[in-house]
Amino acid sequence: MRRNRFRSIVDSVSGDQSLIIVSNREPYAHKKVGSKVKVEKPAGGLTSAMDEALKSIGGTWVAWGSGSEDRNHVGEKDRVQVPPKKPLYTLKRVWLSPDEVNNYYHGYSNHVLWPLCHMALDRVYFRKKYWEDYKRANRSFARAILEETGESSTVWIHDYHLCLVPEMLRSGTEKLSIAHFWHIPWPNFSVLRICPQSREILEALLHNDLIGFQIPLFIHNFMECVHESIEDADIDYESETVSYRGHTTKLKAFPISVDFERFHDLASSEKSTNAISKLMKRHSLPERKIGIGVDRLEYTKGLIKRFQALDLFFERHPEYMGKFTFIQIAVPTRMKEPYISYKATVEGLVRKINKKYSQEGWNPIIYRDTKSEHEDLAVYYRMGDLAIISSIYDGMNLVAKEFIASQVDEKGVLILSEFAGAAEELEGAMLVNPYDIEDFSDSIKRALDMTAEEKSCRIRTLRRQVRERDIYRWISDFIKDIGILKSKQAVKAKYLLNHLSDIPKEDLFLFLDYDGTLTPIVDSPERAIIDEDTLMLIRKLQGIMPVAIVTGRSLNNIMDIIKIGNLVYAGNHGAEIWDGNKLVIDQQIADSREMLNIMIAQLKATLSPIQGLIIEDKGITASIHFRMVSPHDICRVHDVFWAIAERHKEMFTITSGKKVFEIRPHGMWNKGDAVKWIWGNIGENRLPLYIGDDLTDEDAFKAIRGKGIGVSVEKSEEADYYMKTQDEVKAFLNWVLGNP
Repeated sequence: MRRNRFRSIVDSVSGDQSLIIVSNREPYAHKKVGSKVKVEKPAGGLTSAMDEALKSIGGTWVAWGSGSEDRNHVGEKDRVQVPPKKPLYTLKRVWLSPDEVNNYYHGYSNHVLWPLCHMALDRVYFRKKYWEDYKRANRSFARAILEETGESSTVWIHDYHLCLVPEMLRSGTEKLSIAHFWHIPWPNFSVLRICPQSREILEALLHNDLIGFQIPLFIHNFMECVHESIEDADIDYESETVSYRGHTTKLKAFPISVDFERFHDLASSEKSTNAISKLMKRHSLPERKIGIGVDRLEYTKGLIKRFQALDLFFERHPEYMGKFTFIQIAVPTRMKEPYISYKATVEGLVRKINKKYSQEGWNPIIYRDTKSEHEDLAVYYRMGDLAIISSIYDGMNLVAKEFIASQVDEKGVLILSEFAGAAEELEGAMLVNPYDIEDFSDSIKRALDMTAEEKSCRIRTLRRQVRERDIYRWISDFIKDIGILKSKQAVKAKYLLNHLSDIPKEDLFLFLDYDGTLTPIVDSPERAIIDEDTLMLIRKLQGIMPVAIVTGRSLNNIMDIIKIGNLVYAGNHGAEIWDGNKLVIDQQIADSREMLNIMIAQLKATLSPIQGLIIEDKGITASIHFRMVSPHDICRVHDVFWAIAERHKEMFTITSGKKVFEIRPHGMWNKGDAVKWIWGNIGENRLPLYIGDDLTDEDAFKAIRGKGIGVSVEKSEEADYYMKTQDEVKAFLNWVLGNP
């Protein structure tokens, strides 16, 4: 059990708050098998992980009761306590008629929304009865949820089956916290406009407090759709929020993941080792390279493109005949049209390729069209010398991450479609365009010919990424963000520009954050340039009161930008301070500088020859940027960096972002520590007023609570007042100076 992984969730969902998970699929289903009733637990990774979450923190799961015996195993209000042998939370079942299931699920969800969002426009098939039953089913879900909610409940809705539920819940009560995770791609407006109900869907979704998407591209597409469809919606592209009819919805990317430890453990087990030996012997594979594909039999997975690339590969490279075998596990799904026809096409192509290239005792493709449990899949994943993910479009694709987690021998290469969401974050995969069959075929050759050293380097890089960002972190991050939004909604902070009379102009000590406070938030730090008007305001303020700039930037960087003498500057989130006369550094951090010098020297000695790599020494922290590094060198960067970082883990905390590693000493001062030191040593007789805009400023708000005034750009649970935009900061500074 991994309940210790959910401590952060317990911290986020506390007191009288209750968590309600809502999905089409249920975590436990009662089904009749022969003369007995069996409780089945779906094998999906998300369902298993969410089940673990609710077992840890309690709550309710609302889902369609799809099992043949479900109705006979519920109590009051269609509830059943689960898991059956040791109940820890409530499963509430929603009942749908056969027509509703056919029209809501098979119809609107899978004949309209699914192909639309995957840009398979020729497969979109709309019927009015689909939409009517889709609305009816969503109302059934909404009624069931409202029966379970209290004033402080948090409702977390999953996927495209339940677009209308947020609006229906809002009409029932305004006090709920509602979040939605959209598991599949969100299309751009030129695609979404095909849907007759696109505006109704957008308006319904904008009743959520938070909408999570897989990758930033889908957030951009969503905002574009709102812009084109709803003329009176207010879109803030910088903060990624949409305000509509008095309600604000936050948009954020949360790339979903898998249970790394589970797949690693399954693949490492003695049972898996024995199963691999048996499979190798059964299919005469010991002397052959093995490719793996695991997919639902679904047209978005690009199986036809994959087999066309394999066909061309064997045609161009006959030397691999008899030496390379591709194993395809194709899980039947939604066995109605168009899936029945697609299945026939795929299987016909497999037969054609096998007939074309087979030799005595060898077929190029081993094809299995059966459902496989995780225990079985981990065996195949571990066997693979390469795995192919060839989706024509995919929200994420968790098979890629399952393969990585199961690669305990660190020998496999991941060939990944650039149109899968996973391509956004999996550095070390070989990206392919599945439509470019020739390059796709060449990629298979390159993967098979790759040196053992490069294969090992690539897969180690990928395994670190998936281990660090697993399904439990995904759940924790999402629920934390719901909690943050909930706190902001409940905060008692006042709108500053309506309460200027509360602020004394005399005897102030003004503390100002930089990025997002004195300048707008931009996509790269070097573009955050303070304008001359704001600089002039700071110069004038500095003449009548002490002013400190507190920022996450390095001290040298912020002093070089502002260029105003007699200011106090705090850089690196407060770890280094210029008090106007001398440099002040937390003693613990000062002691770590020598070790940081050593670590940076080691990194430069080994990584500097790599073109495009930037090692940024910030004085007491450092950043390793590899956005401009060639894909061929990425795995080397990861391998070398983590080998060096491991030697210094007792001294430094390492965090990884998008193409960057951040190195920070353990226990370094935050902005709150810096504000307390500056105020206590320079202006204790004055009233501190701190203006900031993000989570790192929360520490400063806490530090002066009850002793000063905290002002947040946007609401904060820790600040006393808030302003709506960065432009209002300038207006406030003018007011302090007495300017009109």
